[in-house]
Amino acid sequence: MGVEAHHIIPQADGGSDSEDNAAPLCPSCHETYGANPEKRKFIRQVRDLWYDICDKRYASDPDRLSVIENGLSNVATKQDLEVLYTQVSGLFRDIVDNQQRTVQERARDLTHVNTIVTSGVGMNRHCKGCGTFIGLYIGDQGRCPNCGAPW
Repeated sequence: MGVEAHHIIPQADGGSDSEDNAAPLCPSCHETYGANPEKRKFIRQVRDLWYDICDKRYASDPDRLSVIENGLSNVATKQDLEVLYTQVSGLFRDIVDNQQRTVQERARDLTHVNTIVTSGVGMNRHCKGCGTFIGLYIGDQGRCPNCGAPW
């Protein structure tokens, strides 16, 4: 979707991880305005305007917001990505640290890395059955987490 969650007041400056301290920004705006403390009020105003527009746009179909909210609950968290990174980097480190392994052992390790990276991670998944869209999905089993239909 090209939207990033921005901390209006950075956590390093005491900002919380709450919805009130978050604003959806495109990557370009996030980079341009995100680190500028003088733009915090502007970002809040634009965020609130965007929320009002969404409320009006989906007022005739309030269930659609539930679908969107449910879809967002299936998005990988920062912690999910950190776990994946730790697993993959640990395997690579083991491979590099032990150059005395046999060719078969190295091939097995690389196959294991490939399995972690490709089979458990889904990107830009869209379910034709229920309409769920997931940008990045850790733990992807080839089925929609919302309705269970195959991708």
